[in-house]
Amino acid sequence: MAILVDQARWPWRGSYWCHLVTDVDLQELHDFAGLLGCRRIGFQGDHYDIDVETRLQAIELGAEECDSRELVRRLRLAGLRLRPSSFTKWALRERGERLSELPRDFSHYEDRLGDALSLAEHYFMVERPGVDGALAAALVLVGTTPTNVVEDAAIGLYSRTDAQGEWSVEMISPPPGPTE
Repeated sequence: MAILVDQARWPWRGSYWCHLVTDVDLQELHDFAGLLGCRRIGFQGDHYDIDVETRLQAIELGAEECDSRELVRRLRLAGLRLRPSSFTKWALRERGERLSELPRDFSHYEDRLGDALSLAEHYFMVERPGVDGALAAALVLVGTTPTNVVEDAAIGLYSRTDAQGEWSVEMISPPPGPTE
């Protein structure tokens, strides 16, 4: 495994942040980020941004510490480095408290959600242009009462729980490829 983290030195939202990357395989990065509770929509083309507490967890799980220059050098050598302009970030479409039913464009996930819809304390929807130019959308349910969702990356359904016990269920349509 070659998961790398640089120093947490970028201040944002009351913490310091760093980058989580791989110099081998993006699927390996997604799997590792999932273990840390990172949302799949947090992937930014070649890295995840993680806070200082999550960085410590990553190191405990085997991530290698390195400086930012080394991190970028290894990304480039692996052919995984992207220019920031080559990856479109998600834009907020809607945010709210409990949803009573799934929006129509996410209804095909209903059979896989278990009790997550009824247990979600809030939600948000984001969107961005996909690789083929079509619009990609994601609905994220968030809660603290344990839920019974079984994730399935093949259909774009992801379930994460962070260190504080907050869970999120992401429905991404269409399902993202490893580079999205």
